Amino acid sequence: MIRTSPDGQWALLRHGRKAVLLAAGAAPPVGQLTLDSDDIELAFVGPPSLLVSVAQGPEPRVQLHQPPYLDAIARLDLQAPMRLAAVSGQRLVLLSTDHKRVQIVRGAGRSLATQTVDPGGPVEFAVGLERNQVLLGLLRKLEVWDAVSGRPLLRLQLQLPPPPRTVGAAQGHLWVTRPGSDEVFIYRLSDGRPFRHYVGAPVEDVICHPSSPVIVLVTPRGLVRLHCFAHSLAVIDAPWTPGTHLAQLAAGEDVSLLGWTDDAAKPWRVSIGGAGAPLAAPADGDAPAAPLEATADKLRAMRERAGGASAPESTRGSERPERRARIARPARVGRRAGRPRAGGTLGGARARAWRDPLVAFGTEFARGVDGEVPVVPADTELGELAHRLGLPTAARRALTALYALHVIGEPAVALSRLGQMLGDWTEGLGQGELGRHAMLRRSGGRVRLRTTVTALLDGNAPVAARVLGGPTAAPPGGAWRVARDGRTDAELEAALVTRLGKIAVIERRPRRALLEARLAGATAVALRAPAERPHPWPHGAALVVVTDSDDASRPAWVSELAPLA
Repeated sequence: MIRTSPDGQWALLRHGRKAVLLAAGAAPPVGQLTLDSDDIELAFVGPPSLLVSVAQGPEPRVQLHQPPYLDAIARLDLQAPMRLAAVSGQRLVLLSTDHKRVQIVRGAGRSLATQTVDPGGPVEFAVGLERNQVLLGLLRKLEVWDAVSGRPLLRLQLQLPPPPRTVGAAQGHLWVTRPGSDEVFIYRLSDGRPFRHYVGAPVEDVICHPSSPVIVLVTPRGLVRLHCFAHSLAVIDAPWTPGTHLAQLAAGEDVSLLGWTDDAAKPWRVSIGGAGAPLAAPADGDAPAAPLEATADKLRAMRERAGGASAPESTRGSERPERRARIARPARVGRRAGRPRAGGTLGGARARAWRDPLVAFGTEFARGVDGEVPVVPADTELGELAHRLGLPTAARRALTALYALHVIGEPAVALSRLGQMLGDWTEGLGQGELGRHAMLRRSGGRVRLRTTVTALLDGNAPVAARVLGGPTAAPPGGAWRVARDGRTDAELEAALVTRLGKIAVIERRPRRALLEARLAGATAVALRAPAERPHPWPHGAALVVVTDSDDASRPAWVSELAPLA
């Protein structure tokens, strides 16, 4: 799934419960979000652009997430499960499962506000329009509602095709398709005039954007571009295959089509409107696609050979042509025979030069010049650590700034300097998330990151602990003990990996090893009980101490621990 923001600033790629955010639709990712369940719908509202998640159950709620780090900044609990039906500006329209209850939620700033409206009957569909307006399809009538006041504005007299049908909006227009049909109906909202277009193949999906006058028709034979103002059709040459996730990215008059598959490292991009050159951006080194002008000529020639008219046809008084235009499936451009397909995970390839902007920022910061803290991609050591610890925006900015000072060789900074630059003294004083996770060292009015943290961000392996196992299934933060019961160290390690997933076996310096384990997302394991409880204790850290049942000399703090269930 792909979702794009109204201003074209952000694109969100989702695979299962993991989603990553791309700036302007280009890799590398700058933020990521892990969802609680699969029944969560995502959409952008704005301006300013904010991400909204709608969970249907078992705890129905709406949450607001702020780019680029996608921190949850507001939450609204719903009385019953509702699905996302439409978006208009800063507002989204929620529809109950029985289609009788409509709720409008406004997301702006750091808050969510809601109002319930009574449409007077079951709602077949809801379509977001411009100027905070929503079109509701009711029984035998179409009404435009004002999403701000929650009141109906006018009733449209449009002769839509009968249900079942799919209705959506483009800039200044309404479009309608029916399952299995190769017809597309376009309605000009300024005067209600309808136009009917024959595509030549069943329309399976329509890709649109409220700020774009172009819609993309997905057919079994390829992608077709339809301009609602010019009423022109053109085949889109793109590295498209069935099952590809598609979305439009509209930035002013420049409109692009994004395509992405679950196993691809990054989306491909084709310009379909505006002043940009209409070429397919190379995907993983592929050659660019053919211009859209050439594909338009192909479609025009095919329509002429098929005997169909190339001009749009009004639905009033028109007859169905005996012969319809047929489109050819676009060729797979830029894919060489025998060449393996470039793959990757959702996060994409790791950025190789992500520290370069930090060097420039840190140098200016050390000279006393305040600048904007760079946004670090999510698929880097720093981005992954921030996501793993769930750091909010303020803590991420502080972590980025302090690491930037580390990479230029000036790791310590005055508390006042850091507080003034960030506009917040909390993190520098150790009262924020970095302090809770024991990531800071403060001395003499100066603060810096602990060596354990900078070593991890530099890409180095832990030195005080040995990490084993795979994805963590660790218990909540705290300490437990487990009896050795005559088992060897190797047998204990294997048993704990099976029980906990990822573990970090302490080999020296328990305090540092515990922090290394927390930063790695692992449970620390002490095969020999430390003399003292490690301090400071990172927030969320988990420790398992192995004890002998007949060891009367074990430390008192270990004897007080609860056994690991």
